[in-house]
Amino acid sequence: MNSAGDAQRIKRDIASLLKPPIRMSVTEAIQEYVRVKLPSGNWGKWDIETTPYMREPLDMLTSRKYRGLIFVGPARTGKSQALIDGFVGYDVKCDPSDMLVVQITKEKAAEFSKKRIGPMLENSPDLLPLLSPRGHDNNLHDKVLRAGNYLKMAWPAKSIFASSEWRRVLITDYDRSATLLDVEGEGSGFDLALKRTQTYRSRGMAVAESSPGYEILDPDWEPDPATPHLFPPTVGIGALYNLGDRRVLYWPCPSCGEFFPANWEYLRWDTTEKDIRKASRTVTCCCPHCGDSEITQLAKQPMLMASRWVPENCSISGGGIITGKPIDTDFVSYWMQGPAASFQSWEQLVYNYLSAVKDYEATGSQEKLKTTINTDQGRAYSYQKSDRKRSADRLAERAEVTTKRHVPNGVLFLVACVDVQAGKDRRFVVQVHGNSQHERWLIDRYNIKLSARVKDENATEPTERYHQIDPAGYPEDWQQLSRLILDRGYPLDDESGREMHVHLMVCDHGGEDGVSNNAYSYYRKLRTENRHHKLMLVKGGSKTQPDMVKISRPDNTKRADRKADAKGDVPLHILATNKLKDNVSNKLERDTAGAGFVHFPDWLGKWFYDELTAESRDEQGHWDRANKKRPNEAFDLLCYNEAAQYQLKTHTPKFWQSPLRWAQPWDTNINVYHPEDQNRAPAAKAAQAAPRQRRVRYRS
Repeated sequence: MNSAGDAQRIKRDIASLLKPPIRMSVTEAIQEYVRVKLPSGNWGKWDIETTPYMREPLDMLTSRKYRGLIFVGPARTGKSQALIDGFVGYDVKCDPSDMLVVQITKEKAAEFSKKRIGPMLENSPDLLPLLSPRGHDNNLHDKVLRAGNYLKMAWPAKSIFASSEWRRVLITDYDRSATLLDVEGEGSGFDLALKRTQTYRSRGMAVAESSPGYEILDPDWEPDPATPHLFPPTVGIGALYNLGDRRVLYWPCPSCGEFFPANWEYLRWDTTEKDIRKASRTVTCCCPHCGDSEITQLAKQPMLMASRWVPENCSISGGGIITGKPIDTDFVSYWMQGPAASFQSWEQLVYNYLSAVKDYEATGSQEKLKTTINTDQGRAYSYQKSDRKRSADRLAERAEVTTKRHVPNGVLFLVACVDVQAGKDRRFVVQVHGNSQHERWLIDRYNIKLSARVKDENATEPTERYHQIDPAGYPEDWQQLSRLILDRGYPLDDESGREMHVHLMVCDHGGEDGVSNNAYSYYRKLRTENRHHKLMLVKGGSKTQPDMVKISRPDNTKRADRKADAKGDVPLHILATNKLKDNVSNKLERDTAGAGFVHFPDWLGKWFYDELTAESRDEQGHWDRANKKRPNEAFDLLCYNEAAQYQLKTHTPKFWQSPLRWAQPWDTNINVYHPEDQNRAPAAKAAQAAPRQRRVRYRS
């Protein structure tokens, strides 16, 4: 056999590379050449009638009029499969070019390649032969095609975007990665994508698609009738959409034939029905033109087949004719809401929403409500704020008669929250909270002002005997947190003599120079004692952070300009402060005991309630103090306790289906035991040796 190869076959292969692009629309090409995984599990042809609203966005991907395409929509629309998977298939077969697909993380890029792009290419008979036959050309993140073009699956990083030219850059799940808002200080992911395609001029295309993920920046924002398609003020995919010609999906009323937006606001259901499952089954769609409110789910598919994308500044007639002059822009942008999603029924949409509202009313947490509005409805979320300002006097009136610094019935675990105060009045401000599935109790509040460093051995007064605490200057002063918090038990309110110990301590790690270093050192010291899991170091995050708590491991070993002794070995929890404060504020507004209620003991002074009400939302929708000198520690520390719920996963119903032993009733709770039980006593009762701290009339 001739190892040099077959000349005729080589000639045919080379000839195929010289062919011009196949002149057919993206939609036609995907239907003809791309195979997708069907609900049955088999691979088959892609059917545009399943998601007819994707035809126009797909065909616009090769438009030479626009530099970029932005698609905002809910989950279950088929947008990713069409705009990402489908466009990759079109590129490989019809118009080969260098293409970059950006996933939210490196792991997701590998998963996307392994589970979606790889199988799609391998199961599409017209695409598989176009892959390079050389094994090293086809790996998890990179694929080389016979035509010489290059397909790369990557993630948001400066090194990915820099010094490379790509004709097409596709970014998926844009709002699921905060990194895409600013990629290592180089600018937004979409701006960087545009730069990479700039060399190709009108033949280049940058694509971003996602469901919304960021909150509305102005909580008082209301739609303007002059710009009905404008996305609410936000960042991420919504802000990108506003840069384009702002197309919204309209569909026709079966009764009058007039078109109206396929939006959430036109769904109706029985609001008097208390059973949310039954209420969701009554959902219909209402036409704003003829008032027909009896459009049922059965009419959805015919309405979708006749739907049209209408740009801002344009109108559509009953016959489906679009008139008007679209916005003159380099970007074509689409916004579709949940009612039009092919793989989401109206009943399920309403049920998810009512279920989230019920959870919000019960717990004060807005996360389920945000999730369903973002991912099911495809709309931006505005964090709920109370209609009335929290009143210090009104909160103080709710105080309950309790046994001082005892654990009341109902408390299942304790979280101690610590704020580091700098300046002349250096101290640790400590607030201990009792928690159950939904309710919170204020157990203790005090300051740690004295260190264990002896100033005068002969002095009898603690303030004369011991030096003032200095969290920034003395690493050993952090051991006071172990002695006075972790090693201490709080008596149960059942006369059994048993005590409950703190399960988790949440501590601010910033402040004066030196505080962060000493906080990291303290964590490492606890690790030698196998107690590091009891410390959660926290830091406030950006106002656009999507996650309530995000874990980072700072590493400054290669940064000479950084002072903090971060080596990548200490987890730092970045908090979405605005959202946490919204949750706490809503819990504080509940006046009667029950889910979401915060209990206060009657021994706290007015100063505490003044701290609770020191902050409010400003005009930009951010929590802040009008009077910067007014203390706010009580509110901040309650928010730390709220963050602990997210870190411990106790905010999820799933956790409480089978709670861990530290969140069980007292008789089986591992943090509850008698102080005389030497087998369970903590750290040889080191608290007995600590200097006595004043515990009354503490002002922060």
